[in-house]
Amino acid sequence: MRRLVTGPALYLAELARATARGWNAFWFTPADPTALGLIRVVVGLLAFWNLAVYGLDLLDFFGSGGWANPEAVALVQGFSKPYAWSFWFFVPDALLWPVWVLCLLVVALFTAGIFSRTTAVLTWVVLASTVRRVPVALFGFDQILTTWALYLAATGASGQAVSLDRFLARWRQSRADWSRRRGDGRVPTSSGAPLPTISANLALRLIQLHLCLIYGMAGLAKLQGPSWWNGMAMWGALASAEFRMLDFTWTSSYPWLLNVLTHGSLALEIAYPVLVWTRPIRPLLLALSAALHLGIGLTAPGLTEFGLAMIAGNLAFVSGPWLRSLVTGLDPSRPAGKVLYDGACPRCRASMALLTAADPGRVIEPVDLTSVDVSSVHPGLTRDACMKAMHLVRLDGRVVSGYDAVVVLGRWLPLFWPFGAIGSLPGIAWAGRRAYQAVADSRPRDAPCTDDVCGLHPTGRAPSRR
Repeated sequence: MRRLVTGPALYLAELARATARGWNAFWFTPADPTALGLIRVVVGLLAFWNLAVYGLDLLDFFGSGGWANPEAVALVQGFSKPYAWSFWFFVPDALLWPVWVLCLLVVALFTAGIFSRTTAVLTWVVLASTVRRVPVALFGFDQILTTWALYLAATGASGQAVSLDRFLARWRQSRADWSRRRGDGRVPTSSGAPLPTISANLALRLIQLHLCLIYGMAGLAKLQGPSWWNGMAMWGALASAEFRMLDFTWTSSYPWLLNVLTHGSLALEIAYPVLVWTRPIRPLLLALSAALHLGIGLTAPGLTEFGLAMIAGNLAFVSGPWLRSLVTGLDPSRPAGKVLYDGACPRCRASMALLTAADPGRVIEPVDLTSVDVSSVHPGLTRDACMKAMHLVRLDGRVVSGYDAVVVLGRWLPLFWPFGAIGSLPGIAWAGRRAYQAVADSRPRDAPCTDDVCGLHPTGRAPSRR
């Protein structure tokens, strides 16, 4: 008799403890913030684009005599008080343009990850205020964008990766590391990977659960439509001419294809909330979701921004280390190249501190040429050549030097991708090589000049004796 009482009691107690452990593990396990940083970038770019489009007809959207009469909007929004606030109601027509430019600046800073905790909150305020001021232009895209911005702002974790905030923090740490350079030329560099945090996990979990709600409710709602049961719902979307840029009416000759697209998209939406938590199936499900939204954007360009916002949200399910491996390579233990620099040159050391700060994946390995035999790094190198310019020895054995090495490094390091993309253009390369050589010729050195460690000296100028 006692076991009939104690057994269920013990089971309920263990169930409660297991539930608490599962709850804490789900919400409060530190998570890699890399995916969250990418979500911030996409949300910021879409928000900037959205706000810029409003600027094409700013007075018509926000002006007192525009399409959305402020008194009428305020009356309608008043039914939702106190949740219907918008700072645009208090901006007079004369200040609309300055405030709009200020909003663009805030969103741009948020996108770049500058003062990200503050700009994340301000960006959400801008998005929410815009939605409530211009309800006549409210679409699902605005709702999704505002929701993702809310989660990024509430958790304060959007700038922990893929942001200038993090780069500046790494740069400060890198300069401190390089100031402790050992006698053998090695630098005790810190790990470049972002630290997992609880706040990042909270933001990712909120986005993940919201995605499950969106897909699940969308799928269940579609079950109420007969066209989703008979397999012809996709035909209505493909044949609609409202937003169509391409003619898809040819699909009417292939009813089996319309059935596959209709039932496949419906099954994906209904299964998403359950199967996305299964790791082996997750990559396939995310790929199908991305294909679904890209397909919708292709057939109905008016929904392109919505699709991009949903794809950005799906990044919450993607592994941070895998995302970083797309840049650093699948084997981070093997650097993509070794950079030989003059360790006796303060300017060279400062440059290497900047490069390592921009290299969280550690794709380059700095080598102080004053502390090693350069021929041991690559048999084709000589000390004199390395003293004249920085040399980059790639993993495949190829060697580039000077300005050309800087361009290659720009292509490897995400922060400098724009320079890496244009650095080889004829005019830019011509000017870059001459600027690089001018800097190299005038670089200072810590050590007194001797036959062994002398750097370059400009033509006609004698070596200095310090």
